[in-house]
Amino acid sequence: MPHDYLHNIYNFDNYEYLNPSQNRYGNLELSEAATTQVVTTAELKSQLRIDTNDENTLLDTYISAATQMAEHYCNRHFITAKYKLWFNELPSTFSLYYPDCKFNYPSGNDNAKDGLHYLAESGSNYTLFANSNWYSNQNTNPCQIIINTAPSNAIGTSDLDGTTDGIYYFQFHTGIADAASGIPDAIKQAIKLIASDMYYFREDRKRAFPMASEILLQPYKCYL
Repeated sequence: MPHDYLHNIYNFDNYEYLNPSQNRYGNLELSEAATTQVVTTAELKSQLRIDTNDENTLLDTYISAATQMAEHYCNRHFITAKYKLWFNELPSTFSLYYPDCKFNYPSGNDNAKDGLHYLAESGSNYTLFANSNWYSNQNTNPCQIIINTAPSNAIGTSDLDGTTDGIYYFQFHTGIADAASGIPDAIKQAIKLIASDMYYFREDRKRAFPMASEILLQPYKCYL
C-alpha cells in the first residue's frame, strides 16, 4: 500500500503511531526487532529471589514489557533493531526518529545493505542508491539524513499502481549495542526494577516509573 508524504501515519503492521515534528516524514516500519533481551530471566529471578521455574513465562513477559516501557521513556532502542522509512516523495532532509543510528553494508545482496533504496520501474525490484549521494548528521537528536542528489530515474507517484509499499525507503539500524553486554548497568537495573514492580502489583493501577528507575534511566533519555 503506498504511503503518503508529509503525513502522520499510524503503522497498522507494527502498531506504532508517529508523532509529527520537524523533519519527520514517511512511514516507519520495524523490519527486524532485537533478537535478545537486555535482562535475562535468570537475572530477574535473582532480583526477585525466585528459585523455581514455575513463573518463567510470566517473568519473560514482564521483562519484555519493562524493556519496552524503558525504551519508550528514553526514546531509543537498547539492543539494535532494523528499520525502513518509506516515502513516495523524497525530502532533502529527514529524521530517522532515533539516535544511535548505524549503517551496515554487508557484501552480496543490495537489499541487505542500509541506505536509500528506490523503484526505477513500477513493479521492479528496489535499487540501492549510492551512499555517496547522502550523508548522516549524527550530532542531531534524533539522527538526520541529508540528500545531496536524488535518484534521477525513480518513478513518480503517477506510476504507482497500488502493488508497491512506496517509491523510496531508507534502511538503517539503531540501538545502543548489539548485545546485552554493551548495555549500561544502570539501564539493566532500571528494567529489573520496573519488571519487579509489575510482578508485585499485577492489577492495573495508576502508576508511574518507580523513582529509582527514572533516576537510573534519566542520563540515557533522548529529548526529541
